[in-house]
Amino acid sequence: MEFHLKTTEQQTLEFITFCTEMYAGKKNISGSEVAKLFCDYGVFDFLEENYVELHTQGREFLIPMIDEFLQARSR
Repeated sequence: MEFHLKTTEQQTLEFITFCTEMYAGKKNISGSEVAKLFCDYGVFDFLEENYVELHTQGREFLIPMIDEFLQARSR
């Protein structure tokens, strides 16, 4: 049996996808709406840059954190 470890890039992409889908579900909006929102306000970059610190956090932390980030960026 051969094991293939995921690269950090793959893990980061999976985390960003998880956050996008989770946020869409919680806010009851489409994934494409979340993608536009995250692009417009730099959330994707933030999640990528802070992957190491954030990827172990749960939904209870991530959704409010993303909301706070968006509020700060929209001012």
